[in-house]
Amino acid sequence: MPVPLRYNLRSLLVRRSGTALSVLSIGLSVGVLVLVLALARGFELSLVGTGSPENLVVLRRGAKGEGESGMTRGTFRALAAMPGIASGADGRPLCSPELYAALNLDKEGGGSANFPLRGVGTASFAIRDSASVVEGRPFRPGTHEVVVGRALLGRIAGARLGGALSLQGQAWPVVGVIDSGGGAYDSEIWCDVEVFMQELDRPVYGVAVLRSDPAFPGGPAAVAQGITADPRFDAKVQTEPEYFAAQAGTLGGALRWTGYFIAGIMAVGAAFGTAMTLLASLARRTHEVGTLLALGFRPREVLGGFLVEALVLGLAGGLLGVLLAIPVNGVATGTMNWDTFTEQAFRFRITSDVIVRAVTFSTLVGVVSGVVPAWKASRLPPSEALRR
Repeated sequence: MPVPLRYNLRSLLVRRSGTALSVLSIGLSVGVLVLVLALARGFELSLVGTGSPENLVVLRRGAKGEGESGMTRGTFRALAAMPGIASGADGRPLCSPELYAALNLDKEGGGSANFPLRGVGTASFAIRDSASVVEGRPFRPGTHEVVVGRALLGRIAGARLGGALSLQGQAWPVVGVIDSGGGAYDSEIWCDVEVFMQELDRPVYGVAVLRSDPAFPGGPAAVAQGITADPRFDAKVQTEPEYFAAQAGTLGGALRWTGYFIAGIMAVGAAFGTAMTLLASLARRTHEVGTLLALGFRPREVLGGFLVEALVLGLAGGLLGVLLAIPVNGVATGTMNWDTFTEQAFRFRITSDVIVRAVTFSTLVGVVSGVVPAWKASRLPPSEALRR
């Protein structure tokens, strides 16, 4: 290791208090960034990880989501007769009408929020096989029975097996709990689509969801192309993962930029503090720097040594920030999905990409804070520095 570099690294150990304060100030700003990025990543994973690429969601052309879409009964019957749709155990097409709506429900412990209710057909359980009934049983068609997502247990008043939800002025018994492994369906309530349409006085379905036949030439893409090219439907078709990934984009991006904005403001203070610490250290080490220059080390080597010193401070601060945020990994939380205006439950996720972004951010903060001190150190005249 070059002498200037060894000197700079040893100096971090010698001035322990200044090093610790610089690392802590950078670490706190990075900790905030990790928290917000983990929030955004958890929200994205709860949606992006939902569904199967073999499932297709058919919406009205121009609709941005299920809540804006509509499909008549006649259109649905024609859609169910299209080629390329898989058949269930009973020989019927795996194609189901659905209706999605946000209803204001009382939360456990007080207050209320919008939660997603999905009216589904009996085929939906076979099509959306990423969600399964893990407790109780599916609802009986033609009744007001519901099944609730696992993430809603304890969040909505009455959302428990054997309990009842207050919907449209009457009690809807909870007969089952669905689990989609942390996906979007964990935050939904499912009921019979025909009963739901009557309660909402809706004459049309919202969307249709279908399972493409794996033996069909061209796969899901060919099935989707056939539907969109048919003028009877005036539809757009997305795979199930594509549909939910699109929902994650708006809020996920906003959360990431919010995290960078807040962390950036804190990082400015951390960078100034680190720069002042390095400048104060330089004032006490002028004679040492002059000695290095007098021994023949070039200014750029001194410059590089001080930048490495600042980089190490930033890297250590980043690692500290990640460690400070680690306890929240996996903690359950919830927020409003801006695309559906419903409560979405998910967990903080500190993934590898979150860690890489946070440490990269902290390293940049460290390097930026060291530019001025490093430049001043490299520009010291040796003869003048040795007299100080």
